[in-house]
Amino acid sequence: MNRLLCTLSLLMAAQIAFTQSSRVDSLTRLIDNSTSNKEKAQLLLQRSRIAPPAWTTPQAVGDAQQALAIYQQTGEEKGQVDAYLRLSGLYSFQSKYQAALSFDSIALDLAQKVAYKQGIALACSNMGRNYQSLGELEKARTLLTQSLQILREAGMERETGDVYSRLGVINRRLGDFKTSLQHYDEGIAIAVRYKMEPLQAILYMNKANSLNESARYDEAIQLHLESIRIKEKLHDERGLMQSFNNLANVYFATAQFEKAISYQQKALSLYPASQNQSSLANAYNNLGNSFAQTKQIDSAEFYFKKSIGQFSNTNEQPGLALAYNNLGNFYIDQERYTEGLEYLQQALTIRRKSNAKYEVASTMNNIGAALTKLQRYKEAEDYLLQSLQLVKGNNSSLETGIYKRLSEHYKATGDFEEAYKYQSNYASRKDTLLQESEILNMAKASADYEIEKRETALTLQKKEKEIQTLQLAASNKKIWLLIAGILLLATVLVMYIRSYRQKKKTAALLAEKNTRIETLVRELHHRVKNNLQVVSGLLSLQSNRLEEGAAKEAMEESRNRIHAMSMIHQRLYMDNELATVDITDYLQHLSQSLANSFGYDTRHVSTKVRLTDQNMPIDLAVPIGLIVNELVTNSFKHAFRDVLKPEVAVTLEQKKETLELRVADNGQSNTSLQAPATSTSFGMKLVHTLVAQVNGELSVDQSAGTSYTILIRA
Repeated sequence: MNRLLCTLSLLMAAQIAFTQSSRVDSLTRLIDNSTSNKEKAQLLLQRSRIAPPAWTTPQAVGDAQQALAIYQQTGEEKGQVDAYLRLSGLYSFQSKYQAALSFDSIALDLAQKVAYKQGIALACSNMGRNYQSLGELEKARTLLTQSLQILREAGMERETGDVYSRLGVINRRLGDFKTSLQHYDEGIAIAVRYKMEPLQAILYMNKANSLNESARYDEAIQLHLESIRIKEKLHDERGLMQSFNNLANVYFATAQFEKAISYQQKALSLYPASQNQSSLANAYNNLGNSFAQTKQIDSAEFYFKKSIGQFSNTNEQPGLALAYNNLGNFYIDQERYTEGLEYLQQALTIRRKSNAKYEVASTMNNIGAALTKLQRYKEAEDYLLQSLQLVKGNNSSLETGIYKRLSEHYKATGDFEEAYKYQSNYASRKDTLLQESEILNMAKASADYEIEKRETALTLQKKEKEIQTLQLAASNKKIWLLIAGILLLATVLVMYIRSYRQKKKTAALLAEKNTRIETLVRELHHRVKNNLQVVSGLLSLQSNRLEEGAAKEAMEESRNRIHAMSMIHQRLYMDNELATVDITDYLQHLSQSLANSFGYDTRHVSTKVRLTDQNMPIDLAVPIGLIVNELVTNSFKHAFRDVLKPEVAVTLEQKKETLELRVADNGQSNTSLQAPATSTSFGMKLVHTLVAQVNGELSVDQSAGTSYTILIRA
């Protein structure tokens, strides 16, 4: 059964990833094929809303900016509002809250100008979220309340769920836990009604945070775990990072520090996938608290300072105040009072600006406790009483802690009557909290009993109604057929993946084999070229030992022939193509090399190639090269004895289905070169042999110099 569940889970994960990727592909095709600017802009905004990793944040920003540009060109003002709001959301996602607010402000002005109610409401909601992140809670609450009112009037109930969530967070930070929990419950009802699982997970997490502050730890843990189940199902790494941080806070509050550290480290492990900088800063801060409680002093200070640095980078004032507050407490515990009070005062300054009563009370309580230790009793009393006044009556764990601190303060000053009063308040509240916890456990046990009772009743009904057994069996059969179908699909999927991997492996092996063959062919051409050069060198040595005459001349001609073939092989191993030669480059270098070998300047020889494809197969290139070698050599040897401006022209042209090779000079004519039968020259005999080899026809024109024309049928 476990294997079956695992298989189903893997299939669901694969299906989600496949669906997201398919959605990107579908939208991309629609965008590419769109002929309407308005439609294209709408599709771009849709694609920008696809979650990473299928579509990354930079890609989403690019889509939103492109959509905005289209709407600006077409003058579509409502579309511009939607694009600005999308850009705000993306910048807020990256913790760039000031930039997000600038987009919200533009969107709000445009929406008000065209009376676009939904745009006005969402702009106010976005601004509330961003002001909340920057610590301006009253401004955030005003904007969110305004957004909620507009959405209700417009009948857009679905959109109110997110606003309820944000209002719940703000009221929690202002110390109004009752209102906070009401907002969460209203938001959860909407999320369930419209089946908005991502919002439902966020609301569960935020409500659990308020329950944690109210010391309702069992309920908080249950809701956090429910939120985590949804986020795991949705593969929401960013959301999971937040939930692990918050769940760790519950375990920290109940002094289960090792468990808290394990969840904090889980949150840190998700940062590369989620890129959630705010959650990263919170994880650092929480680890600092846990290490401080477990007396790992160096680690605690290290993580507190990393948290401060991270919150400073994102300019999140509430988070920065939290990190300052906790580092200040840490220094007080280490009896580093000056540093501790300095950080606590910085935290208090930020929190007072945001009017976060609960957070202000927390920091004032810490400052009061520190001043008590320093025996600055009057200042300590003022801070402690002011902090109590801010949270009195909200039944929070902070209120209980302040009673304890006041009791310790008055005990230190010798005012035992006041100390007893506050100690009694602390003890009664602590007992009440414990009783409430016990009541919750009893309720849970009662619920378990009711479930067992119902299961027993169902079993009895099943035995009494045997007729329903057949129907149940048929239903089970359908379920098993469905499971079998899913397993078959999984098997096909596995086989497809294995086949794909095998094909990929085979392709890689073939590519490797082709590379090795190519390397061997190049090496072969290289060695042939080297061997021809060795032969050329030997002929040169032998020629140097001969005196001027026919033998020496024959040696030199042989060297030129070998050099012509060597150049072919050199180009074959140096170029990308292994079976063809760039004939233009080859003929140019060959004719110029021959001119130089006979003491002529390269300007005395010209080469023109007019072919549709310059790459010529080696079987044709070698005979042509040798023919050109012989005819050009013949011209330089015999034609220019009394010619002031010698010229040799080599031309190769494509004429329909025939190649025409022409070698012409302006030297003296030689009538003995017409045919091999009448010529005693080995070179001319070789030319006629090569012409026959390529199925060509040779003709000679000596009306003005000498011109050899060879027609080669393709």
